[in-house]
Amino acid sequence: MATSEMEEQAKKQQHSNGNGNGNGHSMSTKQGNGILKNNGSANGNGQGLSKRKSSKGSVSFHTSVITSSTATSKRVAVPTSSLSLSWSSSSTTSTASSSSLSSFEALDYVIHGLVLSLIALHILVAPFTKVEESFNLQATHDILTLGVSQDSVSKYDHLEFPGVVPRTFVGPLLLAIGSWPIMAVVRFLAPSSGVPKSITGQIIVRMVLGLFTFFGWHQMSRGVNHQFGKTVTRLFMVVSAVQFHWLFYAGRTLPNTFALAIVNVAFSYWMQASTPTSRSITKRETEERLMRMLDCLVVATVLFRSEILLLMAPILLLELSTDRIRFWRTIQEGITAGVVSLLIAVGVDSWFWQQWMWAEGAVFWFNAVEGKSVAWGISPWHTYFTNLLPKISGVALPLALVAVIFGAVEVRYRRYFLPAAAFVGLYSFLGHKEWRFIIYVVPILNLGAALTLSWVLKRKTVVYRLLALFIVAAVGLNFASSVAQSLISSTNYPGGHALQRLHELELPHFSAATVHIDVAAAETGCSRFGERAEDPNSLHHWTYSKVETHTSPEEYLQYTHLLTGNPEYHEDRFIVLEKVQGYAGIGRQSLGQLKKTCHPLEILQGGADRQESWTERAVSLWEACSPVKIKKEGQIWIMKQAWGYY
Repeated sequence: MATSEMEEQAKKQQHSNGNGNGNGHSMSTKQGNGILKNNGSANGNGQGLSKRKSSKGSVSFHTSVITSSTATSKRVAVPTSSLSLSWSSSSTTSTASSSSLSSFEALDYVIHGLVLSLIALHILVAPFTKVEESFNLQATHDILTLGVSQDSVSKYDHLEFPGVVPRTFVGPLLLAIGSWPIMAVVRFLAPSSGVPKSITGQIIVRMVLGLFTFFGWHQMSRGVNHQFGKTVTRLFMVVSAVQFHWLFYAGRTLPNTFALAIVNVAFSYWMQASTPTSRSITKRETEERLMRMLDCLVVATVLFRSEILLLMAPILLLELSTDRIRFWRTIQEGITAGVVSLLIAVGVDSWFWQQWMWAEGAVFWFNAVEGKSVAWGISPWHTYFTNLLPKISGVALPLALVAVIFGAVEVRYRRYFLPAAAFVGLYSFLGHKEWRFIIYVVPILNLGAALTLSWVLKRKTVVYRLLALFIVAAVGLNFASSVAQSLISSTNYPGGHALQRLHELELPHFSAATVHIDVAAAETGCSRFGERAEDPNSLHHWTYSKVETHTSPEEYLQYTHLLTGNPEYHEDRFIVLEKVQGYAGIGRQSLGQLKKTCHPLEILQGGADRQESWTERAVSLWEACSPVKIKKEGQIWIMKQAWGYY
């Protein structure tokens, strides 16, 4: 039978059998050695045709034609070349499908690029860091600038200012390894950039960490795609892209940030261990992927954050109870991963701390066993559920709860939500609470939000369309809130701005200076990256001290300059060069005030005259033209020793 005659007969038969109930007869597309069967109509008009390109770039399929009189089937082989000609000349459906696939892939790249750009933008808007991030940042600086020999390590910042508990050097070492090639290229292209000892070097280090965090998020999205499909994956990406906290802290050198990236990879393996709708996976494949999940969780626990043990436990109990992993295999894998991680941690930490050390083990002992974390404050047991979790997840939390409560949304989601909820519940028994301790559950909440959004968007009634519009508006408000929080946060690092401003004011007048940085300045942005690099060809240098043991104003006379949050203590011997303002709250501006203050061109030009960065100009523009006013007050004072004492 000729190809055109065969197709005409098939169309007639489908028309006669498909119009009554909207279901046509199945046709199968052969790809390699497999047969893909499509039962029923794809579009409700009786045409159940499935086409797929083979691995060699050609197409072949068989058709099954059933006559109404005999109800017998006849399989006809169609030559590949003739089918290809017929498909390209007569079928617009396949072209549209291919174009749609390309656009979907392009959309994925666009969303990924958007998230990566937002991470970079948050780093550029607020390049300085605070006290919780200082150890990893200072340690990375010291590795890059001093080297890793024992003589070099003896000059590291952490030995002079060790902090309350030791921290691991594994993260800083990885950051230094990732940042060094980039800094070498920047130094080659722009010799005057001053990397690695400059704010540029600090930004590069934080960008490398942002890439690491982005990789973990990307892997998580792959797991979502495996289990729930592309629509849910894209909605997961969008929900993630409008959240402030994880984007803002993706490039911040907290131990939790390193751990979050690894936990996201673990979640990816967890989801890939479940059977998707498109194909089945064997029990062996399931167990192997769950073992990789276990490896990631153990590494994150031993190296970076011991509290992940509380997340790992309910996940493993769930998988053991459903017989997806074997008990002794799990014990063996956990011990192996734990020993390897411990050897890495002890080896690296002992070298840099110059004594036998497992840093995260010391942190666990300090917080969990001795219970000394309560010195930083105690919160009620429900704080995570009623305050901190809604704060960091935004609109994702209520949408995720909908996905849990209503099984019609997606019953499989409960497998991921319940262990995450158990983790937060277990951690609530610890008196000291911070949102960063539970940030690992945010990706799971984002997944629940994406599932609810997907379910609502598929409903075609007026009520559901209005509900979808309302949810989309809520997501948009979440993004607007994220932008506002980013601008506000950029004003929260007066110490870093003060150190930069000191150099702008005094470098032209002092070839050598001694600067004291007090606790308030050190905790709000001062880092070794911001210090002036020593010139090896000069005997004159700028030196910096963070000594906290001075007990009288006279002891500060050894310094030429001060960065301090207590200017009154030094006013008899030092003069104020400039006051650096920082965040002091939120206020409102009336429409009349906005008319007086909102002059964008003048603000931008004025910022240029004052040598303000583009970030500072954006904040100034926000303050002048937004009904929400960022209140600021003097927090760090730049002081110079009076000439009578100098």
